[in-house]
Amino acid sequence: MTSDKTCDKGPLSRPRANCAPPPPPSSGNLNDDCVARINQLRWECQCLPPLTRWKGGEQCANKHAKYDSKRGIHGGFNKGICKPEGLAQNECPGWPSNSGIIEGCLQAMWDEGPGKRFSKHGHYINMSNPSYERVACGFAKSADGDIWSVQNFR
Repeated sequence: MTSDKTCDKGPLSRPRANCAPPPPPSSGNLNDDCVARINQLRWECQCLPPLTRWKGGEQCANKHAKYDSKRGIHGGFNKGICKPEGLAQNECPGWPSNSGIIEGCLQAMWDEGPGKRFSKHGHYINMSNPSYERVACGFAKSADGDIWSVQNFR
């Protein structure tokens, strides 16, 4: 986490430019690593408070990832295939590895940065939304071996 005093006054109105901290070392638990990376980006890049790992939503997030790996991005979320779903969802479809999702996909979504058009900035908007307090990360391997991950925010 950032050690400077810039976060002493609370969240920044915009993320720091080109903020790409190296991901924290793997804990050996993919769900913990996913939440830790999201929180690292929130804190180090914009001084936003951490989200809590939403363990009660992980089974549903896993179902979304599995469903979507066969039917397409956000298919399970849009169809309401399980409860409790989140209020918003980000998705990393078809990545070659779990570490690629933690290191690459989550950073790419953060890099969308602020903006008004949800179609262009929606992943960042979900990750930085101050009204969300929890996140559940789900993972599934597709038939072709790629990894799908969803992050449901609540």
